[in-house]
Amino acid sequence: MAVSIITSDLAITAAFCVALFVLVRSVYRLYFHPLARVPGPRLAALTSWHELWYDCFKGGGGQHAFKIREMHDQYGPIVRINPWEVHIDGQADPAFWHVLYSQSNKLDKDRGFGTGLSTVATTPSDLHRARRSAVSGYFSAAHVRKSEPMVLEQVSKLIARIRKCGSNDEVIDLANAYRCLTIDVVTSFSIPEPRNMLDLEDFGKGFNGLMRDFSKLLTLQRHFKFITPLLESIPDWLLTSVDSSGSSKQIVDFRGSFQKAAKQALDRKGKPPPDQKLSILDTLYSSPELAQTDKVMNYFVEEAMNTTGAGTETTAATLGLLTFHVLSDREVLAKLLAELTAASSDNTKLMGIRALENLPYLQGCINEALRLSNPVTGRLPRFNPRAPTTYTTPDGKTTYTFPPNTVMSMSMPDLHFNASIFPSPRTFNPARWIDTSSENLKEMHRNFVPFSKGSRSCVGIEVAKMELALTAGNVFQKLGKEMQLWETTERDVSWAYDFFAPYIPVDSKGLRVKLQKAT
Repeated sequence: MAVSIITSDLAITAAFCVALFVLVRSVYRLYFHPLARVPGPRLAALTSWHELWYDCFKGGGGQHAFKIREMHDQYGPIVRINPWEVHIDGQADPAFWHVLYSQSNKLDKDRGFGTGLSTVATTPSDLHRARRSAVSGYFSAAHVRKSEPMVLEQVSKLIARIRKCGSNDEVIDLANAYRCLTIDVVTSFSIPEPRNMLDLEDFGKGFNGLMRDFSKLLTLQRHFKFITPLLESIPDWLLTSVDSSGSSKQIVDFRGSFQKAAKQALDRKGKPPPDQKLSILDTLYSSPELAQTDKVMNYFVEEAMNTTGAGTETTAATLGLLTFHVLSDREVLAKLLAELTAASSDNTKLMGIRALENLPYLQGCINEALRLSNPVTGRLPRFNPRAPTTYTTPDGKTTYTFPPNTVMSMSMPDLHFNASIFPSPRTFNPARWIDTSSENLKEMHRNFVPFSKGSRSCVGIEVAKMELALTAGNVFQKLGKEMQLWETTERDVSWAYDFFAPYIPVDSKGLRVKLQKAT
């Protein structure tokens, strides 16, 4: 009996202590925290579960970006979106983007993806600088241009697959075809062997669906750090045994290819055989910026996988949106085809990057697709661990001074949908990049940030730019007169979920086309 009483008393005491802790912390966060003056929902100030709900559960997850937009509409240019972070509205204050993400800012990144080993997921600024320096030369414009024949080979394969499907009068799943293309191109840089996804009869529909599910899990991992280690602990045989479709085996083989490539790079000590081209893994091994203790299996695997992931869904989504808008507007399609025909009347050869990058209307289409698709829809959180940060609202009436380690973020779509910079911002209008004054063009380019800007801008920007131009230019030059949309609306290419990259509605079948004989 005495033991039972003592146990009961301990339980009551523990419950009281927990309740007291929660009460004290709540009062502190609401009234005494350095962010207490910042407007926003009280629930968001009290707990990160508010963010978790919209990130991972509400409407299937991926809704926090839209909730932040609602917060700004209600509370103004600065809102507190969780207990430790404020978000600045790029529609109300686009100029602050160039303060927060400037090259000179030595800011750390908050809550990266995965284990934090890869460059894109590295949080400390000093370590990020070293890791980025290790791969920046590999992704330089000069080095990327050497891979143009490889990209053209994959584009040629894509066009051949589309033609084959068209000759059989099939409905072509172009959304997944573009994903296969981007995976094959990016793995040629990161492993460096293409995954040959374009050879799959269904364009990897099941595989791409599972990759989407993994993106959701990575969003959950931002809240619960055990998610990634838990996933990695699941035996391969278990994953494949519970999935009769074979898609899980493709995922297992996909990861296995990175592990194999990493081991080979470590074994050959950064010196590929004469018959193989240099990979990003060989570059990492040979880099003087990295300590020898960093040149390990886990780092190499995550760097290669995250590089591939960063360049797959983002570029594919942009190509899909571009294709939809060009095919759905006869005037836009006519102008693009006229420009491509004038640049090259030889329909037997693929056009090269030097010709395509100088076509203003094509580049306008690419810019509009990047602007509307927003390759990164997730906010980009940063914090200064060494010094306070000051923010003044656009009207000049309120100034906030935040202590070190205060997380501040902005989001790419806010700038791209800013009507004062891009009139009719939801309209696909390639001409806006051509028929405008030099002053307006300069302002648009200044606030055109599909690859972000500053020291943490996308390291693979040159790969993406080349891939977009070579694919869009050649697909439309070869097939533009034959392609027609098939049961596809704007909803099928518009982002409905933010899993850092944009994802279309889960019930959508994506971008689909059919070929008809040109008249």
